[in-house]
Amino acid sequence: MKVYIETHGCTANVSDSQDMRNAILAAGGTIAEKPVDADIVIINTCAVTEFTSRNMLKAVREYKNKKVIVAGCMAAAQPYMLEHMGGNVHCVDAPGALPVTSLLGIKPAAGRPFVNGKTAVISIAEGCVGRCSYCIVRLVRGPLRSVPPARVVEQVKNALGYGAKEIFLTAQDTGAYGLDTGTRLPELMREVLAVEGDHKIRLGMMNPFSAADIVDDLVKVFNDPKVYRFAHVPIQSGSDRILELMNRPYTAEQYGAIIKKLREGVPDITISTDYIVGFPTESEEDFSLTMEELETDRPLKVNITRFSPRPGTPAALMDGLPFRIKKERSRKLTLLHHDVTSAYMRDSIGRRLSVLVTGPGKPGSAMARDDQYHMIVIPHEYPLGSRLNVKICGASTTYMVGEPDDK
Repeated sequence: MKVYIETHGCTANVSDSQDMRNAILAAGGTIAEKPVDADIVIINTCAVTEFTSRNMLKAVREYKNKKVIVAGCMAAAQPYMLEHMGGNVHCVDAPGALPVTSLLGIKPAAGRPFVNGKTAVISIAEGCVGRCSYCIVRLVRGPLRSVPPARVVEQVKNALGYGAKEIFLTAQDTGAYGLDTGTRLPELMREVLAVEGDHKIRLGMMNPFSAADIVDDLVKVFNDPKVYRFAHVPIQSGSDRILELMNRPYTAEQYGAIIKKLREGVPDITISTDYIVGFPTESEEDFSLTMEELETDRPLKVNITRFSPRPGTPAALMDGLPFRIKKERSRKLTLLHHDVTSAYMRDSIGRRLSVLVTGPGKPGSAMARDDQYHMIVIPHEYPLGSRLNVKICGASTTYMVGEPDDK
């Protein structure tokens, strides 16, 4: 059995694909590097927007001359979209590795952690405590199930043992970790950070409503030298009226207070956030509040999504806005975000930074991250996992250019 696995979407899907890979290898199968070499193609799908779902269908059509297993969120939430794909296409009814391994006739296996280059993705929880009115993922992933701390620590140790230098801790909402067990994220992180090694840890997305009561302890976590000073906290809208329609239980002012605490407590922390533009009934005034929020809180990494109705969600029943309005608002927000990031990147020229080489760049170059998780392009080749000092000599909208610095 030779299997090719194609993964789309979030790091939770990356973790699920890792579990599929482990089970296939433990059963004596092999993982194909290219789909042309495979007997079976697994497509681990995403369904976060309508546009994403259409792209998933294109991916399935590419391989339907082979046996194809469609897994992940789209397969679970929208199986009807795959009904006319033919007899070679098989759809599993729930996300994760278990339905796929059952279809293949093999048992799940812990196996070797998947380390891509020098980076390992480790899932700390599945499911969500949120009730966002637009979200299809919560319908698919179900209620929160936190991984026991001992198991997370074991996975971190295993990944480091296989050469990882960068660990991504992921979940649908890392801030919600332990709300089902009583052991919250800061307590988990104390155990994880006790693991010895020369590595960096990146915490995945945390919702404002799950992080609000632990933000003081999170400040201590982000100040640990092993943790990237990078917090992904999505606001989605700067309008309290829209946040209420989204069923996001916080206000823009409460979100701003969380960001202020993080910035005051963690020097130079990078803030990442998400926005949904064109949510049903969003007015020009609502949108202007989102623009004001971006200009005030000045996040350096931003994901902007045009609202699209997802089947089975309350927001799908609301009156939508024309596509042209969503497109124009997305454009305006993107331009403002680029103004914010460009200014920061330009101001960074001349800084001296310590970086970790995390990936290859174009021929003759390498990609690295500094302690704030900024992307640094180095115009020289270095082995993955290398640590070095650089001086920033150039910048674009989304990354900096660093020359090796011996001083």
